[in-house]
Amino acid sequence: MELTKEQITYIDDLLYESGIKFWDIRIEMLDHVVSELEQQPNSNLNFKTSVFEVFKKMGWKENFNGSNFEELLKQQHDLVSRKMRTNFNTYNKKALTNPVIIGAFILCFYLIYQLAHYKIPFKYIFTGLYIAYITPIVYLLTRKKYYKLLQLTHASTWAFLGLSLLNMFIYIPKVFLSVNIFDFPLTISLVMSITIVYSYLGFKFFYKEFKKANDVYKKLMTL
Repeated sequence: MELTKEQITYIDDLLYESGIKFWDIRIEMLDHVVSELEQQPNSNLNFKTSVFEVFKKMGWKENFNGSNFEELLKQQHDLVSRKMRTNFNTYNKKALTNPVIIGAFILCFYLIYQLAHYKIPFKYIFTGLYIAYITPIVYLLTRKKYYKLLQLTHASTWAFLGLSLLNMFIYIPKVFLSVNIFDFPLTISLVMSITIVYSYLGFKFFYKEFKKANDVYKKLMTL
């Protein structure tokens, strides 16, 4: 059967209502459903019944919590997570052998070590850097509805990796050993230098994925 534009829009809306909020997953599923329906000969089933028959083949189950493709979504999350981890590790290995990155790490360590002896100003600088880093990522993730993208969601995990490591190094000694890492200039300088480098690499990786998603979306909008 040949589908109209209105019917394709109906399927897209139905996928969204069935819990497929990420548009990269939804567009793949939409393409699959449309292909399946168009390959079917004209049958006695009406359009909506035919759609749900295809949905059931894809794992659709009646569920009142708003996610009727729960198993499929879990599989997609696992798949994209593995892909992003592999891509980030490859990107990281290449970047960490770059002399510029190595030089930046040494420079960061030196500057932070000089500042770390002044505890109060250093904490204010640290807080300012923390906010300055988070703000653009949050903005990029929330600026448009269409950026609800599974690939970006997992890429953002690596963007925040550096900050996660920093929090771990600060709060674990404080909570379990009653040790304030800011009292040890050499240690905090090393930790923050690693954090800055990893945060920079994580943000670059995230922004690369963001631009790819943006380009794909713009192309789709011209179709």
